[in-house]
Amino acid sequence: MRWLHKMCNRVFNRTMEPNPYNRSQTEMRYTFAGQFVDGRLVVDVACGKGIGTYLMLSLGAKTCIGLDLDLPSLQRAASMYSDCSFACCDAMRLCLPDDVADVVVSCEAIEHFADPAEFLTECARVLRPGGLMICSTPNHTVYRWGGRNPYHLREMNVEEFLGLFKDLFIDAQLYGQWQILYPAYILKRILLHFLQSVRVKSLLRRLIRPSADRTSADTAFVEGICHPEFEVKPYAARPFVKPMYLVAVARKPLRVGVL
Repeated sequence: MRWLHKMCNRVFNRTMEPNPYNRSQTEMRYTFAGQFVDGRLVVDVACGKGIGTYLMLSLGAKTCIGLDLDLPSLQRAASMYSDCSFACCDAMRLCLPDDVADVVVSCEAIEHFADPAEFLTECARVLRPGGLMICSTPNHTVYRWGGRNPYHLREMNVEEFLGLFKDLFIDAQLYGQWQILYPAYILKRILLHFLQSVRVKSLLRRLIRPSADRTSADTAFVEGICHPEFEVKPYAARPFVKPMYLVAVARKPLRVGVL
């Protein structure tokens, strides 16, 4: 019975259900961004409860400002992380002046906007010349097999995502996170769809009761837990292995109109 429990836990909690809010993945994205923030003013757009905002401050940022539209989350963030600043605003109309930030970070937000180019334009506005934009999003090529996310208005593949940066930024570099064996993943998703259609999955859930994610506390990332499979690495186009998430790092030109 133990082997069946282990298998179902993997199927239901990890390999079969990609979760954009998985804390281990999110922590690795913010940790990746942390290598670019030392001594800089950083703006975290769509910061949620501010956990990643605070992480970047702890990784060496001089100042961290978290922006989000959800006021209760921001109030919680402000109460937990008093060394950071937080403000409530629309990501399409950031409450910051032009050319103020050294780094703008946005993890898993751009896919929630109908016009991602407009979102990047607003992020570029608040970046100083030469500043860095760090943005992550699900890779639609892989992510689509997990089923439609009703909150995602515009998921993108590699070409679409990189294409957004060419008119606003220079030196765009692409990275990938969570490398998936693509053919096997597709087969797993098809199998899961079949199990759902015959209602086997709900029965197994009741019988096996997979263990809950132990890293779900919402006040800080869990220290000492390493997930090398979620490390952000330089993107490489490969036919059978593809990243679940894409991360772009690009620079705002020093002069307007010079790309």
